[in-house]
Amino acid sequence: MPLILFSQSINIDKLANDRYWHILLHYKHNKSEIDSSDFFLSKDGKYSPFHELNATIYYLTHPKYKDNNSVYCRFPARREWIKQKIPDLKIIPQNCKDLNKELNEIKNISSVTLVFPTILMNSPASMFGHTLIRLDDKSGDLLNSYAINFAAQTDESNGIIYAIKGLTGGYIGKYAIVPYYEKLQEYNDIKNRNIWEYKLNLTPKEIEKLKLHLYEIKSTYSKYYYFNKNCSYQILWLIESARPSVKLVNKFNYRTLPIDTIKVLKQQNLISSSTYRPSKQKIILKYYSLIKNKKIALKFIKNYDTKLLKELSLQDKKYTLDLAANYLRYQYISHKISQKEYMKKFIKILKKRSKLGVEKKLNIHIPTNPITSHDSSKISILIKKEPLFTLKTAFHFKDDINIGFSNGAYIDFFKLSFTRKKIESFYIFTISSLSPRNDIFKPTSWEVTLGAERFKDNKMYATFKSSAGVTYGNSFLYSFLISLKDYQKEKNYLEFAPKVYFEKNLKSSKIIAIIERNFFNFKTYNDFDFEFIKKVKRNFNLKAGYKKELNNNFFFIGFDLYFL
Repeated sequence: MPLILFSQSINIDKLANDRYWHILLHYKHNKSEIDSSDFFLSKDGKYSPFHELNATIYYLTHPKYKDNNSVYCRFPARREWIKQKIPDLKIIPQNCKDLNKELNEIKNISSVTLVFPTILMNSPASMFGHTLIRLDDKSGDLLNSYAINFAAQTDESNGIIYAIKGLTGGYIGKYAIVPYYEKLQEYNDIKNRNIWEYKLNLTPKEIEKLKLHLYEIKSTYSKYYYFNKNCSYQILWLIESARPSVKLVNKFNYRTLPIDTIKVLKQQNLISSSTYRPSKQKIILKYYSLIKNKKIALKFIKNYDTKLLKELSLQDKKYTLDLAANYLRYQYISHKISQKEYMKKFIKILKKRSKLGVEKKLNIHIPTNPITSHDSSKISILIKKEPLFTLKTAFHFKDDINIGFSNGAYIDFFKLSFTRKKIESFYIFTISSLSPRNDIFKPTSWEVTLGAERFKDNKMYATFKSSAGVTYGNSFLYSFLISLKDYQKEKNYLEFAPKVYFEKNLKSSKIIAIIERNFFNFKTYNDFDFEFIKKVKRNFNLKAGYKKELNNNFFFIGFDLYFL
């Protein structure tokens, strides 16, 4: 393929270095982040924006293939940008039936919304949340909306293998366009995740740009990395293709957390409004809270015996039937009952409910918007006899204020604590899922930790902790087993430690208390921690507390400083 020559008025080098051209190629750190070979027209296209631009121009003016398979049809966003930059270029038109068909299917899209399914309790792979894009139809009917999702291509059921491959780029990730109601059912109903929706203030012209670029990349793939090149990161490329004046992708290199991407969109003035959509589980619990005769209601959702309804007041009948309809739906989509059983009982419930009249809209408490939460990285200093410094990269744990986060869902990655003289601990990760039990849902709470710490005998140990228990309200009772290894003496120790954890969340503060009985190396220790944390600003907390460990008792004060 020959090098295209232009008049002196056209600077091909300058065009090849245009920011928008780099966005269309997903070009960052001197290479494209798209790994599909068929995305590039030049053999050097992944690493050379100049050669890829030259090849694109050449095939627009000298078509190698006709119609649907032509560069004219395959890369509409590139084509439109080149036409704008080189208006006198003699581009040969093609008949793009496939492109026109797909664009016609989404021609009525009038707005774009970023969707954030929040943290999923009891699922480590989903404890950071998720983001996807929704293309909204002019009618406002979500049944006519489409979701743009980027996800790893895997059917792996082994959590350990998934984690290893996800961390090391062992999977490829692809964009997918699906009806939004399918994703809504998956996240909101099946997985019981609350959803926040952030409407983006993109103009009609910007939305058209996004649609054209989406067509270009919908069949491509990129290596998927759980921490950085993930769902939230790849979605940012699409938003930049719509509005290249914003800089989103360059904000993230080593880690990309969904909640951080939302905050960056806010900083770049891309969000015009937000909407909260409660999970199916939250709706069920709200109906249950309104019922006075809870004993009968619980019996009813276990056997759906309509004779029980005679014992209820009119208002309780309404709420109980609404509760039953939602709970039955939850059982079905969770694969706990068959479709046949679901339909038989569901129709029976609806017939009973339809005779009782329409009830006013359910008033569910809207939690604090995640966009107002603290940032994900943190520096802490505790002032005691010897100051203790802590640095963590992500994300939110028990000693952080829960504003904007789900209570009981905690995860920390790469947390280092040290004094001026020595390292006290280094944790690769700590994941804690404290799911409260109630009359309807009875989850098990658990916690796992992997790292190294200076333990009871003041020596450093490699540490793996696993625990399980139950949570009621804000109190957590569990026991855990720890495997410890002394690097010097090559000995393994086990510790059994029954623990009571109490947490009270106030408006802008938090109280934590821990009572622990440790059996370690054939000795018994009692620990007690009390901590009060006060939010001063969104990214700044003050804290004070008391700690008793072995013969070491001390009061402390300190502060937390958060950053992206």
